[in-house]
Amino acid sequence: MADQFRDQINTARRAGYTDDQLIGYLKDKDPRITQALTAGYAPNEILQHLAPDLSFGEEAMRKVGVAVRGATEALAPTTAGATAGFMLGGPIGAAVGGLAGGLAVPASDVLVQGYNRLTDSNVRLPSQIISSMIPGPRAETPVERVIQSSTGALTGTGGSVAAGRALSQAPDVVESVKAVGTEAARRPVGQIVTAPLATAAGQTVTEATGNPLAGLLTGVVTGTAAGTRPVKRGAVPTAEELLAQSKANYEILDKSGFQLDNTLFKQHMAALPAKLRSEVGYVESVNPKVAGAFKEILSDTPKDVAEITALRKIIGSAAGSADKSERMAAMKLLDEFDDYVLNAKPNAIIAGDSKAMQAWKDARADYAKVKKSELIEDIVARAEVSQSGKEPTIAQGLSALAKNNRKMRFFTAEEQQAIRDAAKGGTLQSMLRTISKFSPMTPAAAIFTAVNPYGAYTAAAGMAAKELSTARRMQQMNALASQMRLGEAPKVIEGVSANQPVFFSRSAQNMLGPVQQNQNQNALAR
Repeated sequence: MADQFRDQINTARRAGYTDDQLIGYLKDKDPRITQALTAGYAPNEILQHLAPDLSFGEEAMRKVGVAVRGATEALAPTTAGATAGFMLGGPIGAAVGGLAGGLAVPASDVLVQGYNRLTDSNVRLPSQIISSMIPGPRAETPVERVIQSSTGALTGTGGSVAAGRALSQAPDVVESVKAVGTEAARRPVGQIVTAPLATAAGQTVTEATGNPLAGLLTGVVTGTAAGTRPVKRGAVPTAEELLAQSKANYEILDKSGFQLDNTLFKQHMAALPAKLRSEVGYVESVNPKVAGAFKEILSDTPKDVAEITALRKIIGSAAGSADKSERMAAMKLLDEFDDYVLNAKPNAIIAGDSKAMQAWKDARADYAKVKKSELIEDIVARAEVSQSGKEPTIAQGLSALAKNNRKMRFFTAEEQQAIRDAAKGGTLQSMLRTISKFSPMTPAAAIFTAVNPYGAYTAAAGMAAKELSTARRMQQMNALASQMRLGEAPKVIEGVSANQPVFFSRSAQNMLGPVQQNQNQNALAR
């Protein structure tokens, strides 16, 4: 009885009652209180005798009990739903019931609260009914309510995630139902870690402001922010992986003993000078490098892998000519050469097989991807040692590349457009670059910072803008290099907001049934 009386007094203290208020209430219940007051004892002395403060160990055990209560209250509806579901539908029913049970209590609380407001009633919330059936200490202070709500969020989220995973992995389940389970179990570790943190933040704001809506908003925003993840894109091969693939394919081709029928090869190539003359204006005396390439092409040297590779280099050299007409003729010849070799008909191959040509095509494609990515990475490498700043040097390098017609011909149309877009930078990049000029890195900017009363703020904004501008440039360059190595822009597998629905709903669910403060109830009258 004494322990119960002590608990009642300590509960009243935690509810905010003063010693004078407590003594004023108790003296009408027990004449000994009046006698003690008459004898000169102060209210705090009387209460300290009747209900000594909790020791450190007792206080710690109380906090543990509050945490256990929070965990039990959160797991109770999930467990009940899973049990009922199992009785009706076995393991799959248990998973469905567990998910439904976890959602039922918060949803019911909202409905009952709405009913109470509309009808001016005082119907008890389902969460309060469940709480009344669970033994152990109740949360009675702001700290205890934060502990109880956050541990409840931890176990409740863990139960829902487990039910969702079981449902998503169950065989013979309707896809729409399985999709619900998959979504509920999305980012399980992230959900379980975020839930107590977001709920603790929301409950803390509720305690500080006395406004549950502010707490709800804080919990949802915290959970949603924690659920944000970087965009996840498809895998991109490294330059080393591409070079290894290219080397392996060249070895396959070389071992195949591939060789073209020289008679048919020369017959086809002999008709090309006239075709190039009519299409691009090729003239032997005006385009000596292309003429020299034709001389090598029409020689009697066997057209094996080594010779084909050498001929392609000779034509490629002509394609790099500074003379526009010769460059156009060489590029047309290179297209014709590649088309014949890569699509050689069976009767045009006298050794090896046509499958070996696929290895050569793949090897060349992989090597080209590496070289294109190196052009992008070289711009970054030059910027790293530039004295004029990393971001402007990258911008200048991209602009120079975009204006270099000879190098741009090396890229596909999509890659060229990506380079041009990156060179332009966009509105935000331009704004950041402009603001970054206020960084106190030049004498003029330093003087402005010193004489302007807001100079420190301006300098800080300039430095922050400079860092952001550089970071955005590096993101662009990494994306460009990845696109070159992959041969296309990496596909987005998971967007930045992919996890938001489940984190948003989980945070809202955990905050819809906040721990009731009960501060307006007479603690001693329980």
